[in-house]
This record gives sequence, C-alpha cells and structure tokens, in this order.
Amino acid sequence: MREGWAAASADQSNSLNNLKEIAMKKVLLALMALLLLASAASAATTLKWAAGWDNFGEPLNFKKSKVAYSVDAKTRDLTVTFTLASANPNKLYQVGMNFFCTNFPATFGNYPVDGGGGTCNTITRQGVTLSITALELGVVTTDEHGNGSFKVVIGPIAPGSYVLEFQARDSAGCNLIGGDGNSDCNDDFQSPGPTFGDTTTITIP
Repeated sequence: MREGWAAASADQSNSLNNLKEIAMKKVLLALMALLLLASAASAATTLKWAAGWDNFGEPLNFKKSKVAYSVDAKTRDLTVTFTLASANPNKLYQVGMNFFCTNFPATFGNYPVDGGGGTCNTITRQGVTLSITALELGVVTTDEHGNGSFKVVIGPIAPGSYVLEFQARDSAGCNLIGGDGNSDCNDDFQSPGPTFGDTTTITIP
C-alpha cells in the first residue's frame, strides 16, 4: 500500500512539474513575441527645429520644440510627431516634409505629394538651389501659450531611402483645398536645419 501511494505521489509530482514547465514555456514564448513586435518599430529619432527657411523672426522655444519620427519595419509605416513650444499663440502652423529628389512618385504612403509627382521642382532658399517635392501632412494649432503638437501615421510606404527636411509653414491651407490656399506658403521653421538642404534620411525596409 505504501509503495503504491508513493508511486502515485511521484506521478502527481511529475505531472505538476510538467504542467509548470509547459506554463513557463508559454510565458517565454509570449514574451518573445512581444519583443519581436517591439523590435519591428524602430526607436524614435528626435530632431530640433531651426528658423526659416523663409521667415526668421517667428517666435519659438527651440530647446523644447522638436520633430520625432519612427519607422515600423513590419507595416512600413512612418509615425511623425511635430511639437512647437512658445510659438505664436492661437495660430495654425501647417506641417509637412520636403523630399530632395529628381523625380518622385505621386504619393508617399497614403498621402499625395504636391503637384502629383513626377519631376521635382527646383527652388532657391538661403542661397542654396535644390530640387524638391513637398508633402503636406497636417496642422499644429497652438494654445494661448503658443504650445501645440500634431501626430500622423503615414503608410504603407514603398521601400527605399528618403532624403528630406521637415517644415512648418506660416499658415494653413497651402497646396490644399480650403484654408488660405497658396497665399502664404512660407516656412517659419525647418528641421533639421539650420540651412535649406540640411537633411535627414528615413529608410523604409
């Protein structure tokens, strides 16, 4: 009797140990899956704003203002957050991107580029002449303290390396239906800057 009870207890103990091992394996697999998902999105890159490239007297706390972006390699999405601090209060700043290019597709992810793509336009700013195409993304609306932000997700984006500069315009509606239209497309802020043509490169795998 005692031998049979001991054998049964041993079997029970082994079964519990097996169940614990299975549970631990499931937990480890779940953690690995979470880590893989987290690694699919790159760490955010943060850039500071600089004045211009058209207007150079617009107020801004350049230490606190920034552009942050990250790429999700799995979905090929680009997430961008534009932040302005101590700008003009109760104002609309249209934000977007300028790609330095020779030719460019009609869209970048789910957003159309200005002019419908094709040959990029040549412009001169701050004594520098380059070919670009612009992409309008949204508007930062500042509060009574001149603070505001705008976040956008763009995608899926065709794989490749994109050389660009971020911009904040002096108004809203440029190259878009409604708003001010094209009456004021001047740039108050550029990033990275401080000179037209100072770029960052975003790679979509």
